[in-house]
Amino acid sequence: MQRKNLLKWSALSCLAFLFAACGTTGKEKQSAQPATKLTFAYLTDVHLNKDNTGNGNDGLRKALKTAAANGAEFLLFGGDNADTDALGDAETTADTLHARFVRLVEETGLPAYYTIGNHDRYYRFEGRTDTLGFRMFEKHYGPTYRSFTKKGVHFIILNSLYPENNGSYNAGAEQLAWLKADLDTVGKQTPVIVSIHVPMLSLYYPVVEGSMKALDMINDTKAVVDLLKNYNTKLVLQGHQHIYEQIQERDLWFVTAGAVSAFWWKGPFLTTEEGFLLVKVDENNHVSWEYVDYGWVVEKQE
Repeated sequence: MQRKNLLKWSALSCLAFLFAACGTTGKEKQSAQPATKLTFAYLTDVHLNKDNTGNGNDGLRKALKTAAANGAEFLLFGGDNADTDALGDAETTADTLHARFVRLVEETGLPAYYTIGNHDRYYRFEGRTDTLGFRMFEKHYGPTYRSFTKKGVHFIILNSLYPENNGSYNAGAEQLAWLKADLDTVGKQTPVIVSIHVPMLSLYYPVVEGSMKALDMINDTKAVVDLLKNYNTKLVLQGHQHIYEQIQERDLWFVTAGAVSAFWWKGPFLTTEEGFLLVKVDENNHVSWEYVDYGWVVEKQE
């Protein structure tokens, strides 16, 4: 074979080898993608109201149906399920409103877990004053702070509504002690996801209004975060602000999850449409999420 042809065939052989190698590598990469082991929906700030203004009943049903259709294995609510905090002495109305919320959720057949929001409070229970306003929530949804584990992922629900003398929101020393004990039971390798209503970290007011407002973040953020960072905390899910906001502080993500009701069932809030988070955890315990606009069309009020 002439030298010119030999070089030509050698070059072609090298190219063929490279293409084959690239093809193999691509397949290997594709097959190496870690599988999703857990999918759940995080829905916050639904704000059902006693008169069903804005037809929030059907809005919640649609959000739940969309969550199920997207593979959610369970539902985690971020607070402000129902607007009961301003109902005065109408205890029966408040009780019925929370019961309605639970009934709508149970229609999905999916397990559900609930975070308390400031509007979920009600200050009477069984005809007596309830100073903190937590007892009616506990009747319908369970403890205001708790934990559970799904497929090796530990979930912690916190109550952000313990007040200080200045009226600010807090997790509080007693809950922090519980949190430390709970985290110690799962150890430092287990991935942790936290739900809280009033954010630990948010830039909503500095960015939108140019000011800081104490009532829109908990006062003891540093104490809670310092504790969480001693463990394998992957994600803090937050509500309250009705915007979709993502903040990474070093290796910890704080995601404010918009609102199922957006602008209290009146349309988008700023640029955040009615929606919820779809959160996935893969077999390597990497956590990812997307904001799902579930296609709600606002009903015009007469």
